[in-house]
Amino acid sequence: MKFINKFIILILIVSCSNKPNTLEQYANYPVKFAKQKITHPNNDFSLFIPMNWEWKSDGYENDNILLGIEANSKQYENGFSDLISIQKIKSFGEKKDLKSEFEYCLNVVENNFGDKTILESGLTKILDKEAYFIHTVSNTETYGEAEIISLIVEGNNKGEFYNLNAVASKTTDLKKNMAVLINCLKTFENLNNE
Repeated sequence: MKFINKFIILILIVSCSNKPNTLEQYANYPVKFAKQKITHPNNDFSLFIPMNWEWKSDGYENDNILLGIEANSKQYENGFSDLISIQKIKSFGEKKDLKSEFEYCLNVVENNFGDKTILESGLTKILDKEAYFIHTVSNTETYGEAEIISLIVEGNNKGEFYNLNAVASKTTDLKKNMAVLINCLKTFENLNNE
């Protein structure tokens, strides 16, 4: 009987430890890393990214994406890398408020990305302003597949928003790496205060 009790406890511990982390857990995970501040070339926004990451300002061929940057880690020895992407967008939906934009994006993910599972979504308080988030993982259990957390915040003009994206490879360092990315997104600052 003691063996069965110990076996059940072991199963519970193992099954609970495989539970995915939440945005809140990543945001509160203590992680130290060297950082550098970057600013979009037109001074629209700034944020800190890990030191020695490469970044570039992107031009987009989509009328709704006004500007953005991508910053990525060097490839790890296993060939994977992590990414931060910031995009300033005009509303993809017909309504122009933050909650409606979030609901539109959530609907797109739910109905068009069958290879992704939404772990959690909703309002978050990790930034110093109102923000919504969508947290997804790949449906495959393939080592290195992406886990993505996207934050949506309002821009200065009605119908303009920022998408702040953290993309981490599901490796043994996922928790630490995603915590670094989320800590970087928390430093996002809109500089274009018209």
